[in-house]
Amino acid sequence: MTIKKPCAAFDFRLAEMRSIAIKTSMTWFLWVNILFSLFILGRRYFSTFDALTSPLSPQDLLESVMVIDLTLSVAVLFILRMAPLQHANWLRKLAKVSVVGLSLCWAICFYVLIASEDIRIIFPFAALLLFTALISLYFDPKVLLSFIVPVWLTILVTTLFHPSSLTVLNALLWILLAGLIESGRRILNSWFLLALRREQENADLIQQLGQLASKDPLTDLANRRSFEARMDDQEILNHQRDGTGFGLIMLDVDHFKLYNDYYGHQQGDACLVAIAQTLEFATQESKGVVGRFGGEEFVLLLPDATLDMLLNTAENITQALRTQALPHVLSLVNPLVTVSQGLATWQPGQTAPSIIARADKALYMAKQQGRNRWVAVQ
Repeated sequence: MTIKKPCAAFDFRLAEMRSIAIKTSMTWFLWVNILFSLFILGRRYFSTFDALTSPLSPQDLLESVMVIDLTLSVAVLFILRMAPLQHANWLRKLAKVSVVGLSLCWAICFYVLIASEDIRIIFPFAALLLFTALISLYFDPKVLLSFIVPVWLTILVTTLFHPSSLTVLNALLWILLAGLIESGRRILNSWFLLALRREQENADLIQQLGQLASKDPLTDLANRRSFEARMDDQEILNHQRDGTGFGLIMLDVDHFKLYNDYYGHQQGDACLVAIAQTLEFATQESKGVVGRFGGEEFVLLLPDATLDMLLNTAENITQALRTQALPHVLSLVNPLVTVSQGLATWQPGQTAPSIIARADKALYMAKQQGRNRWVAVQ
């Protein structure tokens, strides 16, 4: 069995889901606390047993603690429901702090019940309360333990030091309960993590499929569909809002069919990859976008570029290829690999197809004039 190493994305998602879950589950947990505290406060009125023994001094200690538990539960529940920003961080912190406060209230409650020899309802009542906490808080071990440990330790230690309730069976019973709670927490938490991992794997797969659908597999550049989509959805909208223009350069490798015929398609692919890297390097300063339109045809988008900037970029590309000196013995214009370029500038009101068509027309003119050159259109 292979154990996957945790990644930053999964750790972030886990922390995010724990924060959301504690706020969501706290509503039910608080309602349970309200009902249980009302039961303790009113147990004398519907108990079928004789009047319970008096609690420890002061007389109202148990009732006072339950009133605090009830008030705290109602107040936190009201705040969680009425908060204007339901995903605020302070709400999650409030939920965590309230768990500790409720735990201390119940710890005092069970201490008073045991010390007052009111032990008939302790185990079933405490078991229900602890399993309620398990169901509500299993996804965050720290928060869960902050509620369970004070209650469990108080009951165990009090029974050990209270002669009338001290038995080996009682101690084993509470140890067994702790084991059941911990084993249940591990199972529920493993299901929680498994569901998150499946969700993260699906999200990663969708992202990978999106990247595969938007990138050219050979050169790792944007493909034609994603390039045109970026122009329509981002570049044109941004420049229309700002009132600025951008430039487009269409490129075609000169006599590339002859290159493939002589050097082979594998070497031809290597040539296209080298040209793609050259184009990306030539557009680094201008933060341009390079795409492959198909075959040996490429396109460059230069944001906020004027015609002079396009001309400088075209010259830089030509010079970079000349320096790279890729041999092309069958070329009819140069013994090295060269490109023909068509330059066009976008103005407000133009569409993506219109500027692409203008740049493509300029590229055709560059080919007609002998290749290994560029032609610009206004």
